[in-house]
Order: sequence, then C-alpha cells, then structure tokens
Amino acid sequence: MRNKNTQHGLTLHVVAGTHSAILGIDLDEARRQGCLGFSIQRTDLGTATGAAGIIKLPRWLPNMLGFATTPPPAEGTFLTTLTAPLQKFRWGDYTLYPGQRYRFRVVARYGTPDHLTNQDGSPLSDADGTTVEVSTEDPTQPETMVFFNRAAAASEAFNRKFPTVNDISDASAEAGQARVWLSNGLEEGLLAFLAQASGADYALHAAVYEFQKPSLLAALKTVAIGGASVHVVYHARQKTGVGTTTDQTRAHNEAAITAAGLAGTVNLTLTARQADPQEAIMHDKFVVLLKKSITDVWEPQAVWTGSTNWTDGGLYGQLNVGHGVYDPLVSRTYEALFQLLATDAPPTTLKQSLANLTPIPPSLPISPSITPIFSPQGDEAMLQYYARICATARCLLVSAPFALSPVILSALTKPSTDTVRLLLLDKLGSLGKGEEVVVIQHDPANALAVATTLASPLHDFQQRLLAGPESFHHAGIHIHAKVILADPFGEMPLLVTGSANFSHNSTAVNDENSLVISGHSGVIDIYATDFMRLFEQYHFRAFRAAAGATPLGLAADDSWSVKFYVVGSPEAHDRHLFAGTL
Repeated sequence: MRNKNTQHGLTLHVVAGTHSAILGIDLDEARRQGCLGFSIQRTDLGTATGAAGIIKLPRWLPNMLGFATTPPPAEGTFLTTLTAPLQKFRWGDYTLYPGQRYRFRVVARYGTPDHLTNQDGSPLSDADGTTVEVSTEDPTQPETMVFFNRAAAASEAFNRKFPTVNDISDASAEAGQARVWLSNGLEEGLLAFLAQASGADYALHAAVYEFQKPSLLAALKTVAIGGASVHVVYHARQKTGVGTTTDQTRAHNEAAITAAGLAGTVNLTLTARQADPQEAIMHDKFVVLLKKSITDVWEPQAVWTGSTNWTDGGLYGQLNVGHGVYDPLVSRTYEALFQLLATDAPPTTLKQSLANLTPIPPSLPISPSITPIFSPQGDEAMLQYYARICATARCLLVSAPFALSPVILSALTKPSTDTVRLLLLDKLGSLGKGEEVVVIQHDPANALAVATTLASPLHDFQQRLLAGPESFHHAGIHIHAKVILADPFGEMPLLVTGSANFSHNSTAVNDENSLVISGHSGVIDIYATDFMRLFEQYHFRAFRAAAGATPLGLAADDSWSVKFYVVGSPEAHDRHLFAGTL
C-alpha cells in the first residue's frame, strides 16, 4: 500500500510492503535553509481489518548516527531521530508486521544540535510535521502471497536477537527460533501452499532444482499419503569434465529423497530430469496446485514460484523470494511447462514448444497483466525485452546474483540525466569486466550495493552452507533473488521475477521460468520495499567500511542537504522520485 500527504511545505510518501516500508520525504526549498534533518515517529494502530492487533503508543524511530559535535554516546546508548534527526530524504522501516495499520509522522528540525526546534524557533508540538497512514500487505492472501527471507544482510540484527546461538543448524529451541526468524515466513508460506492439497481432489506438480530440504519433502509425503496426487521433477544432470568440480546436486537430491522415504510412497511420482546436455541445469523451483473438477479434469489453480531452492541455504542463507500466484491462466501455462519437463524433453523440443507457449511480448505492458516467460529460448529476445524495460525506466531496481548479460549491460552503460538506478549485486563482477564496470560505477545515475558479509555466527553458518556442500552452481552466493523493478512507484509499475538469472545461460541453455508483472501495486510494493531493505543494509556496510576509522556522524548545519537541491543531480532525482514529487 502507498499513501502520500503534504503539510507545512513537507511531503511524505510511504510505500508499505509486508515487513518493510519506504518513507520518501521532500521539503520545499524555501524551508531547506537551517534544516538539521527530520524526526520520524511511528504509531502502531492495530490490524488493517480493524480486529485486535498490535497497538503501541507513538515512538520515535532509531538512528545509528548522532551529531559529530556532541560527545559520542556511551556503549549501548539508543539514539532516536528525535535528538539525532535523519539527514537524508529517504528512510526505511524494516520492523513492521503484515496486515497491520501504521501512522508515520515526519517533522523538519532546526536550531542547533543540542537544542532542536521548529523553523520559527518554537519547541516541537503534536501538531507539527506531516502524517501518513498505511496498511502493510498480508502475504497469506492470494493477491499478495510474496515472501522474502531475511538473508545474510540481517547479521547484526541476528547477533542482537540471538547472542548465544553459535550453530543455527543444531536441535536447540533457540536455534529453531533463529531459523524461523531468518526464514521470515518464506518456509512457512511454502509449507502452507503445499498443505492446500488436502485430499484426493488435489494434485501438486513440482519442478525443483535443489530438492533437499527435509521439512518440504516431508510435507509432500504427507499430502500424498493424505490422498493428493504428487509428481516431482528434480534436477539430475551432472556436469563433469577436465578442470571442473563434479556436480553433486543429483547425488544430494537423491540422498534427500532416500532420507525422506519418498520412493514408493503412495500417490507420489518422482522423475529425474537428466536429458542431455549435462551442462544445462533444470533451474526451476515451482509448484502447480491442481484441483479435480466435477468432470474429473485436473484444473490448475495456482502456482508457487520464485528464486528459492529447497535447501537450508536457500531458506536461511541467501536472499530469496517465494511467490504464490492465484491466476488460472498463469497456472495452466506453468502446468504445460511441467508436462514438458516430466517427459524429460530434450532442449530442441523444449525450445520449439516454449516459443509457442510463452512468446516474448512485442511491447512493454500498458495495463495490469501477468506474463510467464520460460527458458530455454531459441534466441536472446527475452534478454532484449528485459533490456528495453531497463532502458525506459526512470527508476530501476535490479537484484542480480550472477553476471548480467551484455544485452542488459548495454542499457545500464548508457548515461542518463533523469534516471535513478539501484543495483543490488552478489559481486561486482555481475557488471561484467573492465570498461563496463568503470562506466556503470562512474555514472552518477547508478548506485551499487554489493553483498558484504560480517564476521558472526550467522556468517559462519551461512558460509558452511554456501561454500559448496549443498550446491555446485550456488557456492558462495548470498544475493540469489532475480528481480527487475521498473518505475515501481509509478502508475504502471513493472516487475520481472522468477528463477532465471539475467544471463545467456539462463535464457538459451537452462530450464527456467520468469514472470513479468505489471500494475499489481500490492505485489510490487512488497518487492520494492524488501529490495530497499537489502540495498540499504549492504550499502551502509560499504559506506561504513569505506569510512575506516573515521567517525561517522551528523552534520551540525544544513550542509548535508545541499546536494539534494542541485538541479539535475542524482540526489535531487532521488528526493523527488521517492517522495513522488516529480
């Protein structure tokens, strides 16, 4: 949900997802002089439906930075924006709950660091500032069934919440709570999706690359024993060769199948996806829910998709998303893909079939829609389509685990004077090599955040998961969600999400699935707010690392805001974009 209000020359635009909200702020230029920042207050108002929920008195949100001119706070001191105001025009609140109502209030502060006032010198009162109310989205509802886990960027919060947990994988109650916290509803959401197949009138058709998580395999076994028809296609190709570490994904999948006792389970069919070429991977991770009609025809009802592999690393380590789509046409398209995979179709057959099943749209959408696009493709038209999305967006948010295709990089290396592009990367190498990296880094329209881990029990656990034991292709990857968001705060926002990386292999070689979603603002608000959560956390880590021993603090005057009012500057575009004042 999004809402905006302007009072006293100050605009506040709030975009709320499920657990996160973005606050975009704009201040009339006439009020900029002397402004020392913004105090931000939040009130928890209860559930969005009016039922009993989380209700709390108004409180000022925290700030990690204090004024540099004041003595540094004592260890453990809790600063808030009441006395340490925000010196930016964008803020993220990542401590919300789904399906709740919130009131945000932002007040411009003046005076001196030790005596903050209103612009006229008067003390702060309850009538000051600008107020906006929003409701967070509910991921248990079919229209907004989107779950992001917390991922590695949450290590500092993890350390505060679970200070005694040294091994997240152990059997202790606290380690179990830690896994639930890291999952952030992702594992629970998938389990709830699978549990809908409650009896002989239901079926689940799943295609899963890394098919190893015991809780998820057990859930499939449970619904099969309960009468539902379950059919799973799992990756069973095996890449080997000179200078290549043997791919153990098939071995891990089949060991997990044996441990879960799936083989021989009533109503449960397992198919190994093993057709040549062996270097191709069945990278899908989707599940189609079907229900039997009164004429005994299986009718697809919904599909679960996204970037999440069925492993501990996928759920608790890497940044991942799971997305349920309750659309019969989309579900039928995924079911057609499943049937092709279930026959272990070779690439030639698959490419011919997919060209007809999910043709590349001739133009970008201009109305609300959900369009599946499947791989392997016979050419790079899919990448060219994504490049057009990137090239035409005034605001672009991209999450990329692996190297971006040169086709997409061409859209990012074109200088822009009126665009804001935020790139969340697993490694800087995702931008290509040499000159491409230099051009993208030096373009002021682009801001980069690269996955940077911090020494902690969470990092140690994730490093063990991601160093290679679980997967051949995903070793060491922390950013794993594949997301393009174009103009997410506009009237017709556009989202690309799914299993496919934005690369040649994901387009022309591997089995993949993606969705292009336009206009569904509730869904896109969830993606945008969680993207910003991860982007800001990693971006701040890099900022802090670059500062080294230099103490970080707030400016004692209005100099912090000058760059945001330079006409045509990236900072000015950012201010207007997030506040909705373009």
